[in-house]
Amino acid sequence: MKLSGNNIIMAKRIVTKIGDVFCAEIEGQCKRFFQYFAIDSTQLNSSVIRVFKQHYPMDYIPDISEIIAGEVEFYAHTVLRMGIADGIWYKVGKSLELGDYRDVFFRIDGDIDRVERSVKWYVWKINEPFIYVGKLPAKYYDAENGYVICYEDLIARLKTGKYTYFFPAY
Repeated sequence: MKLSGNNIIMAKRIVTKIGDVFCAEIEGQCKRFFQYFAIDSTQLNSSVIRVFKQHYPMDYIPDISEIIAGEVEFYAHTVLRMGIADGIWYKVGKSLELGDYRDVFFRIDGDIDRVERSVKWYVWKINEPFIYVGKLPAKYYDAENGYVICYEDLIARLKTGKYTYFFPAY
């Protein structure tokens, strides 16, 4: 609730639920879709999404069963509420088919200072403890970036395939 002069303005409550499917329109060129499928207690209780690889035309009317059957391009932690509140993405439907993510690993570096190549890596699966691995073993090279990603960086990855911020090499 906000006060404005003598008027009270009620803020709209944003509610998201596991299974919600969202659309991000990319510079008027295409639509990209993702699904909210987990809350990761290991990483700040953040929302975890799976982003689908397919780029759809702007006039595409979402078919949720078609979207969620698509190939997953990447997984990410984010704050869904901020993207909704700022009009970056919007809900288009819901499906309780969440895919199999039991083998999805995330990684973060433990370096306090910015380093080009880290030797202080942590890996984990959703809702499981961090595992310190030091120099990143090859089997984790494909682990997803585990930081909580702001919507600007998620949109950048949807456009270009890469995040815009620095992330050390292994």
